[in-house]
Amino acid sequence: MTFLFLLAALLSTAGCASDDTAQDKDNPTAGATAFTMVDEAPAPQSAKSRTAGEYTGSKVKFYWTENDHLWLNTGSDVIESHHSNIGDQLAAGGGTITKVPTATFYFHGTYTDPSYILRYTGKNGTKDKVTIAPIQTQKLPLEATQIGECGDCGIATATKNGDHYDFTLRHKAAYFTLTPFSSDSKLVGGKLTKIKITADKPLAGTFNFGDAGLDIATAPAGPSQSITLNLQGTDGKGFTLPATATPADNSATFVLPPNTYNTFDIEYTVTHPISHVPGTVTVNYTAKDFHAGANKKFAPDVKDVVFPVRYLFSDGTTGTLAEAGGRTPIGVVVIEKTAGTEGTAIALTDATTPATHQAWGKLGVSTQLLNTTQSTDFNTQLADIDGYHWTYDASGSQDGTVKANNSTLGSFYTAANYNSTTPPAFSGERLGKWYLPSLGEWAKALKLLAKVTYFPTTMEEYGGSSLPTTKGKFDWTTLNTIFTAVGGTALENYWYWASGEYNGQQATVVCFDRSPADNIFTFGTDEKNYIGCCVRAFIHF
Repeated sequence: MTFLFLLAALLSTAGCASDDTAQDKDNPTAGATAFTMVDEAPAPQSAKSRTAGEYTGSKVKFYWTENDHLWLNTGSDVIESHHSNIGDQLAAGGGTITKVPTATFYFHGTYTDPSYILRYTGKNGTKDKVTIAPIQTQKLPLEATQIGECGDCGIATATKNGDHYDFTLRHKAAYFTLTPFSSDSKLVGGKLTKIKITADKPLAGTFNFGDAGLDIATAPAGPSQSITLNLQGTDGKGFTLPATATPADNSATFVLPPNTYNTFDIEYTVTHPISHVPGTVTVNYTAKDFHAGANKKFAPDVKDVVFPVRYLFSDGTTGTLAEAGGRTPIGVVVIEKTAGTEGTAIALTDATTPATHQAWGKLGVSTQLLNTTQSTDFNTQLADIDGYHWTYDASGSQDGTVKANNSTLGSFYTAANYNSTTPPAFSGERLGKWYLPSLGEWAKALKLLAKVTYFPTTMEEYGGSSLPTTKGKFDWTTLNTIFTAVGGTALENYWYWASGEYNGQQATVVCFDRSPADNIFTFGTDEKNYIGCCVRAFIHF
């Protein structure tokens, strides 16, 4: 599509090219020649542009932004525009706009040649240099407003039209827009925080620039064979990774030199939707072409992301095993702490042994209601991710007492009094205290750590026959290696209590009761007054 823009322009008195630069301070256009953008130049693959990008879903549409400027080749010198009407257009918008579709630029002096060459070298360029940034940052999907600061560039032939000159800008950088998605349901909803491209030729650096555009034949100053595009998003945590390619959610645009790259690698960094721990995956390509002024579109399926296991150390810090140094691991991170969210970890060993399995509630009491709420609904139990509340908050108990302090309540008391090899050396309102996890917290731990390939859709009620439809599939060896690698113990091939209450007779459990080759788990319930289940504590940090 072609856009036509009609702009008012001013030209000082006609004559030969002049160096007269006397200006009226109150009228910066006085004694100046106006160069007005009147159309967008066609480009390969319909990628037409100005200077600040907006991805429409099929192409990059560009705008002018504040402080954009041009360079004019007079034949004897290359001079910079001293004024434009961009600021006036932004002011006329009353603060509601930050970009405009067209602009007029003014140069000191009077010009009479039939045509002149204009150069656009970006916000950080000079008259004969363009710097393509090795670190680029995009704030929002669709809005590639960063490109003018990251290496966008172009040329134009300005043609005399009465008292001014008209030009169409032909962009000379290349553009690469990705809209990643994931067919892996475990990654959907995670945050894509950055994309890194690496090639066999320079992707960034300070390139020579002339009337023909970028000089890619000459090695740039400060070359880099990679560009990292950081993605912020509305919450500052990245762009959401959807299940299908959705430009409004995560379209991200690079500026790079036009060239043919023999090798071209793309590394994606994704924050796990459960743990908030970052992981990466790199995909390798060959023979990728990028053309001047064109936008290459790509919708990759991001999967097989590797998330390093992070451990909680006794001082409250976290890291991988390789980063431990002199710190002592006491748990495995399930949810990494953030500025506004507490972290959660699972203990390295059980709080029970096969000889000390515990009842959930009071022994010998067939019907007992201990929590303030009960639910037989699986999804309600899964949504509960606050085992700490049921363990430590008096408001979570029907009798208004703290279960962690009641030795007759085996599972809660045992979890709260779990002794890790090295006690936690951190504390806070909810921090540094072991507790009985909820079913939802168990579910998050398994999804993160156990390579779950199928997740149960219902609970197995104690004494029922629904087991065949409630099986979950996971990697038992991978899960237990995470614990044993740092001196912890494997989970028992048995049932583990969760803090949720099902009804007056039963409470929730996660079951690893399976044959060694099955690698299955289930969620279910067991009788509260029966000594028959294990306890593994969780902790906030």
